[in-house]
Amino acid sequence: MRFYLAPMEGITTYIYRNAFYKHYGFIDTYYTPFVANRKLKSRELADVLPYNNSALPLVPQILTNQADVFLEIANQLNDMGYTEVNLNLGCPSGTVVAKHRGAGFLEDPRELARFLDVIFDKCPIPISIKTRLGIDSLFEWEDLLEMYKHFPIKELIIHARTLIQGYNGTPSFEAFKMAMDILPFPLCYNGDINDITSYKHLLNECPDAQAVMIGRGAIANPELPRLLTEDKNNQINSFDINTFCNFHNELLDGYRDYMSGDQPVLYKMKELWTFWSRNIDIDKKTLKKIRKSQNISVYQSIVDEYIQD
Repeated sequence: MRFYLAPMEGITTYIYRNAFYKHYGFIDTYYTPFVANRKLKSRELADVLPYNNSALPLVPQILTNQADVFLEIANQLNDMGYTEVNLNLGCPSGTVVAKHRGAGFLEDPRELARFLDVIFDKCPIPISIKTRLGIDSLFEWEDLLEMYKHFPIKELIIHARTLIQGYNGTPSFEAFKMAMDILPFPLCYNGDINDITSYKHLLNECPDAQAVMIGRGAIANPELPRLLTEDKNNQINSFDINTFCNFHNELLDGYRDYMSGDQPVLYKMKELWTFWSRNIDIDKKTLKKIRKSQNISVYQSIVDEYIQD
């Protein structure tokens, strides 16, 4: 099984990816949060610069519904040495969908097909796609599959929910199995692989699955990719607080170097704690102190005290 780390806007930036790769690993491919501007903004450029990702097997993701924009970005990434780009047809964010991008692009299959015709004809490097099952009904999925099978997609990453479901409801293994029966190219499953139990459920339902993309589950528990890999041999170890401490401190230092002022850095760290607190055994009082901290020195002392205990 191949494991991919999902792109999560504002979280899985190059700072996070490099720290994750160094301290945890067991990820075969990392994906950048989406790039959307033909003239890469400073944040987007920093995130895809080869210098900032030299050790990572990385695929940049593009979000647009305009073929010329997609191709201009793809050409820039090709010039940087990337050998694959990923098209985002899965983002359910309201601001993205309102512009008919991300999963919102699935609402107009004819226009999407014309877009795909152009980019697959002219893109200098292979294209993979991350998709949802449709807008609000699984009945749309079969039509999307019929469209996808006519394009030379390098790999189709299937978030097995519709746009309307967002991140709620149960992902459809049946939809993924349907794709496995119809499509001639590699597939990757995405959706609620948060622990060993959910992973085994996937394997029971789809034993021929070859790749899994994990996002929120791996953010909440950075050891998850290792646990899923080593479970094949029943070699599951408990959560290592020392590894987490080193990972945490490298993230904190990275954000401090990149950002100006305490508040942006604290915002990043507090956002991560909303995920970590789902998995790490931390009492509510300490977590409240973390969330209320107003400067980095106070924040660091709270975390250090928790880790030492």
